[in-house]
Amino acid sequence: MLGNSTRKIVLSSMLGAALMLSGCGKDQILLKTYSPPKKQKEVKQMLTVGESSTGYLNIEIYDDIKYIQNNVKDSATENLAKSIISDIKNLITQTNFISINDVADQSAVSLDMKIIQLNYKTTANSIDGLIEVEFNIRKDEPLYTQTYQYKIKRFSRSGRQGLPTKLEIVTEASKYLAKKFIKDISPLQTRKLVEFASLPSELEYTIEYAKGGNFAGAIKAMNKYKGDKDYEYYLDLAIFYEGLAAKEDEMGFLSKANDNYELAMQKGSDEDIVVKAKMKFDNSYKIIKKIAEQRVQNAKENGNSKYELLD
Repeated sequence: MLGNSTRKIVLSSMLGAALMLSGCGKDQILLKTYSPPKKQKEVKQMLTVGESSTGYLNIEIYDDIKYIQNNVKDSATENLAKSIISDIKNLITQTNFISINDVADQSAVSLDMKIIQLNYKTTANSIDGLIEVEFNIRKDEPLYTQTYQYKIKRFSRSGRQGLPTKLEIVTEASKYLAKKFIKDISPLQTRKLVEFASLPSELEYTIEYAKGGNFAGAIKAMNKYKGDKDYEYYLDLAIFYEGLAAKEDEMGFLSKANDNYELAMQKGSDEDIVVKAKMKFDNSYKIIKKIAEQRVQNAKENGNSKYELLD
């Protein structure tokens, strides 16, 4: 068995704030959302085999990483091993999709990693090499095994002083490899571009409110409006609620966004701007609801009743 220190990885969640984007003559905004795991079939299999009491995947991560090549650990491989563990944890923490907790015993499902090779060659003005790491999730036998590579190729006309150090290369490689692995088995926080519809002149300022992050103010103004409410009205209101949900980390606002996207579709189902926006929302809504479900499970495990799942 690899090492004595273990950690349990459990799916969790957080919605992020929205970012502004302007230009090209269109009113647009970047909203934080989640992309699905790339290997959804494999993830589903792991959930089934994992037999988690909550229905979600629990993994123990081993802090000791094997090094296969000649079974020798020099400073570079030691640094790579430590960096990969650290970067996986940091990536998980930054997205708040996976929480890491100490565990007292070994889980049915575990993650171990092996450095297959770390080749690094330098000349007076170049660096070439290859780093290869295997990630292995197992329960008695492998459930998911994948090897990722990071190719090293650097050149500098100014010589060694223009090249990164070996530690810098290893650090860069670690971040790349950790992200590739996490992206395969877990949703990652990302951003999507959303285009606002045109509003009556008396409501145009609400879009500027939203661009500045004042989604609550935009929603308040929209709800006071007594004029005709067409697909453009409901589409922008849906975007405002989606932005507020991301900013406040609140599923209730996301549910209201869904309601308004539905109203926009009812009034403008033949409008491309509505169809595209609804499709983008539906894809992310399913993922975020799954995240919210896991957050409830995590809260229950930690004796925290703060979070409730809204339909």
